[in-house]
Amino acid sequence: MDYSVEFRKNKMSMGLFRQRYQDKEKYMEYCRACPRYNTVWSCPPLDIDSEDYLSRFEWMNVAGAKINLERHVIEEADTADKIKAVGWGIVSEVKMRMDDKLRKLEKELPGSISLSSGGCNLCRECSRKEGQTCRQPDKMRYSLDAFGFDLSAITQDMLGIEIQWCRDRLPDYFTLVHGIMTVDEVPEKIWLSM
Repeated sequence: MDYSVEFRKNKMSMGLFRQRYQDKEKYMEYCRACPRYNTVWSCPPLDIDSEDYLSRFEWMNVAGAKINLERHVIEEADTADKIKAVGWGIVSEVKMRMDDKLRKLEKELPGSISLSSGGCNLCRECSRKEGQTCRQPDKMRYSLDAFGFDLSAITQDMLGIEIQWCRDRLPDYFTLVHGIMTVDEVPEKIWLSM
């Protein structure tokens, strides 16, 4: 195995979560600078009223993955193309597993909806680029950052992980942060089985 994954979880009332971690104006500027802006349905500008969407929920349950890379993986990714390909491959694999797990958890928690880490990557090319509706609206989930949430602060405060960025080499670990929004507090038994 080229990596190992540590999963961490925490939860907070939606009101407090938004008060502490949401700054739409600041983080929408980052989104507008991203090459995926207005090209993927899970990312801004959103096709929904974000205020109405979030206000339906009382709890934000955060699920994070710290993806620890083996030293040889870091060392072997010695070009920009290898760094991008290896990093994307590993992160996508873990992200898809987390997305699937959270969609299954939604079925156990009536009225819940999950949020993904980063943009959707279910389709090879998002239909938004062609001006068409989402091909998989039942599976597509918005990203946490699409609502203006500070992912660095969330992962540090709630999960005890400091995000490392991929610069001229692969980082020691990648971090994914997903969420599941619920009307009622998630029973510990269900949350721990996630």
